[in-house]
Amino acid sequence: MTDPAEHHAVDTALRRYHRVGPRPAPDDLALIRQRVLLRTAEQGIKGTRGVPGWSLRRVAVAAAASVVVAGVAATAVAAWPSGSPSGTVAGAPPGTGTTATGRSGADATADAITEAITGADSAPATVDLVVRRVANAQPLDLGHGGYLYTARRDVSVQSATGVDGSAHYVTEEVSERWSAVDAGTLPTLIKSTRGLNARPLTPEDGARLAAYGTDYTTVTTSAYDPATDPKRDPGPAPEPSLVNPTPAYLASLPTDPERLRAVLRAEAAGDAAAADADHLIFKRVSTLATAADALLSPALRSALYQVLAGLPGIERVPGRVDLAGRVGVAIAETDRHGRRTEIVIDPVSTRMIGFRTVALTGIDGIPAGTVLFSATSDQKVVAHQGDK
Repeated sequence: MTDPAEHHAVDTALRRYHRVGPRPAPDDLALIRQRVLLRTAEQGIKGTRGVPGWSLRRVAVAAAASVVVAGVAATAVAAWPSGSPSGTVAGAPPGTGTTATGRSGADATADAITEAITGADSAPATVDLVVRRVANAQPLDLGHGGYLYTARRDVSVQSATGVDGSAHYVTEEVSERWSAVDAGTLPTLIKSTRGLNARPLTPEDGARLAAYGTDYTTVTTSAYDPATDPKRDPGPAPEPSLVNPTPAYLASLPTDPERLRAVLRAEAAGDAAAADADHLIFKRVSTLATAADALLSPALRSALYQVLAGLPGIERVPGRVDLAGRVGVAIAETDRHGRRTEIVIDPVSTRMIGFRTVALTGIDGIPAGTVLFSATSDQKVVAHQGDK
């Protein structure tokens, strides 16, 4: 049975919180109290009416974290001083919601949720918090544009072969793609620049590349319009699908995670044995969430992330992952060859930043821990092909 004194300390912290934030529903309040007590029990906090200010603040921090986890809009309470129940800055105008750090309640809430997402230690816990934030997102307005514009940067490890074996180098490609929204995500125009920032993977690779006379630093620029390609199949346009989704097709997909998983599993079953079905689902979801990121409704985005979190072997990559200067949280799958593919999600916007593949073991002279491939992209809807 819970110590009444502990309940008193928790309720005092929650009362302080409620003076600067909305009151949660009874079920949420019970969950918050339970989680606060679990958090504080490990620290040996025993609240009493004479509880020291530092202990009450620690309970308040636990209360705030549990409020975030419960999905309630939290206000920053970690800086509550003893004897200042509201946690507002002295002299601030009433109702401004300014916290002791000088930030608004809304900003503090966003920061707290972002930190909770970043600090989650498992894929299900991460996705649970992301899904709660997705629920407040607004779907993209497609009424003002007819083309999906995608700006993308790929970084990959390439190889050259010579008498002394493989020599590896890193190279980058930036591309811009336009696709007609109503026709799917297959591009109608691609502009790309390859060979950027090329460099040897290791000093030993540099020596081999020089010995082989490999020209790996040439930068090339190209544009491709499928409509003018003489090799293009003149047949009917591809039907909308998981690999070529339209807004109408995406709207037809179930947003219940279990039903969506069944759709994805049925689609994967046609391509591989049952043993590989989960791997294919991971690939399909990551491809869809990348290629059609800007077209996903909040409900479908939530369902896709929940499908990922429920797959066997899915793990949370600890801490934060940096993709070309954009920082996010990653959930990952490791294949039987020791390659881990990570899907990186922006904890603030909940949109996909991109993905990367990491060698967990040495592969053909490539050291363990090497990022074999990474891609980061950003999308928006524009009125005309060529607009940015």
